Amino acid sequence: MRKEKLLLFIIITLCAVTVSAQFFRTSRGSDKNEYYALDYALFKSDSAEKIARLEVYYQIFNATLSFEEIDNAFEAEYEISIDLFKKNKKYDSYQHSQLVRVKDKRKTTSKTDYRTNQVNFMVEEGKYEVIARLYDPIHNIEKIKKFKVKVKKYKNKKPKISDIELIQAIAPSTEEGSVFDKGSHQLIPSVRHKYGTDKNMSIYFYMEIYQGSEKFEDVKVETVLRHDSKGMLYRDSLTTAFEGPVIRQFREIAIEDLRPGHYELIITLRGKRNKKITTKYKDFEIAWTPQALIKYDYKMLIKQIEIIASKEEVNALKGKETYTERLEAINAYWEKQDPTPGTYENEAKSEFYRRIAVANINFSYLFGNGWKTDRGRIYIMYGEPDQIDDYPVVPEKRPYQEWHYYHGSKYLRFVFVDVNEDCEYRLIYPYDGLFQRY
Repeated sequence: MRKEKLLLFIIITLCAVTVSAQFFRTSRGSDKNEYYALDYALFKSDSAEKIARLEVYYQIFNATLSFEEIDNAFEAEYEISIDLFKKNKKYDSYQHSQLVRVKDKRKTTSKTDYRTNQVNFMVEEGKYEVIARLYDPIHNIEKIKKFKVKVKKYKNKKPKISDIELIQAIAPSTEEGSVFDKGSHQLIPSVRHKYGTDKNMSIYFYMEIYQGSEKFEDVKVETVLRHDSKGMLYRDSLTTAFEGPVIRQFREIAIEDLRPGHYELIITLRGKRNKKITTKYKDFEIAWTPQALIKYDYKMLIKQIEIIASKEEVNALKGKETYTERLEAINAYWEKQDPTPGTYENEAKSEFYRRIAVANINFSYLFGNGWKTDRGRIYIMYGEPDQIDDYPVVPEKRPYQEWHYYHGSKYLRFVFVDVNEDCEYRLIYPYDGLFQRY
């Protein structure tokens, strides 16, 4: 009986979580929250009064904002505040407001257009709580993120390592200066810790090593990348000499040969006789891209393309054993689909993988990917519905949804029913959506 109640509780909880995702046109649920990210790192301060510099990073994507059409463009406003508390009293604060204006409607839901910023707080020893609030004044919506951090004195005998800052981009420092400046470069933080989504297949990170009172002449820095399920996939060791009280290290590690998935970056300092002194950890992700699927899961790549491709086109992709053969076959397929041959972007390919990403965000079921579900497949085939009618509570009926498409050559209506009332909506007949207009 207890097991049955527990199972019922889990199903109800999952349904409650997925309700917001069912209306991806108007409120993107977890998608909205995912595309507002917060991170931080602690470094030793050069100031005699404050012992540390707390760097707080935030990143805001267009996909998390609410846009309105104004004067042939689309505008969104946001306000962000970051408050630093010590012993329940406000220690420091930061406020910023911004207007975002785009001309292309597709930019309003973009997951690649964003703005990144960094706020530097000079702090004393103690325990702090950081509370960040992202406010949408148009719809009076507030998203809150928070974390706690403990600041200790840097009175160490042996070398000590700072926090690890994951880096997204690098630029030369300017005369005007920037909050991103570290030495001669601006280091733009990777707030979401996600790599492999562009052509630059490297992970970048920055850290500082403090000498300590014992005045070590050098220190060995051991770097390990550990995959969640595959274990250690990268390791190196470098010996670095102290030319001053601080070693500032910026590192780049190529990831093009590493399997996608979740990783842990492990930095270990070793001293005399290779004895471990201290270790720091940082999580990050290498994204699953079409190129990664070609190499590591070609069968799944073909199954995704099967949603939109003909039987002949799918057969042309099968039976390819080497990476080169697979890449040539996939490129040949997408070249035929390209609506603007000769241009830099293949719009058909970009839109296909955008739809897969949206389907995974909105329709993932338990441990299954959203693109495999009935709603996910219809979304990938036809795009965003012009209208969604949702009926979560209907007397003597199962919950169901109706998706309407008016923009094509034919009116289409798809009906999805939560047959088992487990939050997985199944498509019912007619499967091609060719209902008569009522």
